[in-house]
Amino acid sequence: MRKAEIKRETKETKINLVLDLDGEGNLKGNIPLPYFKHLLETLIFYASFNLDIYGEGDIDVDPHHLIEDIGLTLGMALRSALSSNFQRFSHQIIPMDDALVMVALDISGRPFLGWHDEKNILDKSRLIIKEFIRAFVNEAKITLHINIISGENYHHVEEAIFKALGLALRYACSINEKTLSTKGKIL
Repeated sequence: MRKAEIKRETKETKINLVLDLDGEGNLKGNIPLPYFKHLLETLIFYASFNLDIYGEGDIDVDPHHLIEDIGLTLGMALRSALSSNFQRFSHQIIPMDDALVMVALDISGRPFLGWHDEKNILDKSRLIIKEFIRAFVNEAKITLHINIISGENYHHVEEAIFKALGLALRYACSINEKTLSTKGKIL
């Protein structure tokens, strides 16, 4: 079974999640940030994972701690749920109205985030999403490149990122008879 349960509690957040890589794309649970929950539901739906998640945190201070810690725990769960025999590489290009986003990933055991937004479409006030993704990448130990090609509406750009990432994860995590690696080992 490709499933993992992660619990994380700090002075700032408390998160409990169960990730099932062989799901139907369902998110259950409670996160007190409706827009972020919408993005997470989009990711899980397109990845075709199941996620049960309960998270709380000091959002009265700032949502940053909770969003980043959800990224950490989701990354830990992905790494824990994957064992062997997965596809490994994937890429997706997703248009969403004015937005166009490309995602390429490698479940490599080496964390790296390439965030390419040369036109500065997502201004600095929107980069909490980048912090979520960075935390996810670091704990999942994947290489991920996100290229924001175009867009005017922040919602469309961010949703395109989560759709592309979900589809890329769906394929990269899919079962393959042998995980390709010239080193002979990934995770």
